[in-house]
Amino acid sequence: MVRESSLESFLILDHSPIGHIVLNQDLIIHFWNRRLESWTNLSRQSVVGCHLVSKFPHLGAPRYITRIKDVLQGGPPTIFSSQIHKYVIPVEISPGRFAIQHTVVAPVHCRSGESLALVSIEDVTSLTEAINQNHAALKHLTEEVAERKKEAELRKEAEKGLRRMDRMKNDFIAAAAHELSTPLTTVYGYAQMLSDSSGQLSDQQKMEFIDEILGGSHALSKIVDDLLDIARFERGKSIALNLEKTDPDKVVRTVVKHFRDHNRRVQFIEDYSATSEHIEIDAMRFCQVLENIVSNAIKYSRQEKRILVRTCWLDKNYVVTVVDHGIGMDQSQAAKIFEKFYRVDNSDTSVRGLGLGMSIVKQIVDQHHGTIEIRSQPGKGTTVEVRLPKRVAHE
Repeated sequence: MVRESSLESFLILDHSPIGHIVLNQDLIIHFWNRRLESWTNLSRQSVVGCHLVSKFPHLGAPRYITRIKDVLQGGPPTIFSSQIHKYVIPVEISPGRFAIQHTVVAPVHCRSGESLALVSIEDVTSLTEAINQNHAALKHLTEEVAERKKEAELRKEAEKGLRRMDRMKNDFIAAAAHELSTPLTTVYGYAQMLSDSSGQLSDQQKMEFIDEILGGSHALSKIVDDLLDIARFERGKSIALNLEKTDPDKVVRTVVKHFRDHNRRVQFIEDYSATSEHIEIDAMRFCQVLENIVSNAIKYSRQEKRILVRTCWLDKNYVVTVVDHGIGMDQSQAAKIFEKFYRVDNSDTSVRGLGLGMSIVKQIVDQHHGTIEIRSQPGKGTTVEVRLPKRVAHE
């Protein structure tokens, strides 16, 4: 719950990547953030002061209004899930097609004693479509297995693959919910503290809180970008590369500096190529490759977080190598590392993630006509080597 002294404090929610509405006990809309303005083309001025049901009549149905009123009367937060309710505020993304939303209604208490409700709306359309695509893949595999029942050995292998995909699907859904909720909790939590500050926070503290909110928003954006990349690959489409002459060492140095600044306990050992040459690459996508590889090296390292980053030129190829001394992988795990939704499962570690990063890395490296090689041993660490040609052949 939030203790709030001034509705102006809710203006911080204009920085949020999700939609927010503030309601009073009479269901009058007190606040409508910029994200909702962008989604619905309804300005704040046209909505604030209106009764919720008069603006959105479908919310007068008992399955909505009863639960919202319960929150306003002191009840616990309530959730309108995307699976059951599809959406709370209609946002048409194409004719007859509406964005799928996950909505949470939570109580907000003002110092004046007035009870409010904060409605937080997250667009999960891309996530839902990705899950549906996974369901479609499972259905297709099931049908294929059914057609080959007479081939006992093939059926056995297919059923084994189906069970594995089902486990991966369930793991992915659970991981996606967790990955989305973590930055969302950060955004919401720091917004709560800002709104509860009553002017007691210094400008520096406010900026730190805003940085946390922006960091959470960036994390949400990265998850959505990864899902969109995977959905694009599933449709057989490739990434449009913006190839430019680039100093690759400069990109590597920038990425390493970012991780060093945000991971003080990690010791980076850097060994860069002796010559300064340029290569034809998409610098932004190359940066994405490096971020995924270095991030994994940090996540899967033990307490001794010592990571080697080495670059060199070999046979007109630019080679970047990242070596960690972490938990490592066996051969079967390393063979699956580029599969979408696959995450290394070790009993001595709990690493979050959707299992999309290395699949996307492989696609990006392939489109640069490069290669990526994984060498790993359990308990000893992992080496990832990326080779990119100096000039990419235009397709």
